[in-house]
Amino acid sequence: MKKSDFLLIGALLILGLALLLGFKLSENQQRSGAVFAKVFYRDTLVLMIDLDHLTYQLYDTPYQSQIDVSRHKEGIFYVPGTTSVDMSELYLEDDYAREQEIKGVKLFVSEGKIRVLYQESPRDVCQLQRPTNSSLEPLVCLPNELVVTIMTNLAPDQFVPDGVSG
Repeated sequence: MKKSDFLLIGALLILGLALLLGFKLSENQQRSGAVFAKVFYRDTLVLMIDLDHLTYQLYDTPYQSQIDVSRHKEGIFYVPGTTSVDMSELYLEDDYAREQEIKGVKLFVSEGKIRVLYQESPRDVCQLQRPTNSSLEPLVCLPNELVVTIMTNLAPDQFVPDGVSG
């Protein structure tokens, strides 16, 4: 490689970092003050969570009975997952999940960010994703057909559509 190649690569890297920083700053300026997580299972919106207040909106879907929000005040939400059926590891550390025989993915909200706390999939890639509160960084768990997108531009009054609130 020539010296000019290294300079071009360095310039492109700096440009990419500057663009990423610009997107992050733009996102922060457009925030309404409220941050919500929309949880999709098999392309269906099943749950929306206010990340700051730990309130939620449970949608009337065929998957509603597979969602457990009883521990929402602790920031814990259980949602369905396609490959998360052997829950023996979770049952060892989570008495509530064992007692309720919960099957699926365990989401955790803390400090205004959401993350996947437990799931079953090859290589457990979903759990390796860092907590997020950015619309630029959704949580994607393809083996479980679960996607969590972040909305930073919703007004609090847009948070309550049809469904069961908590």
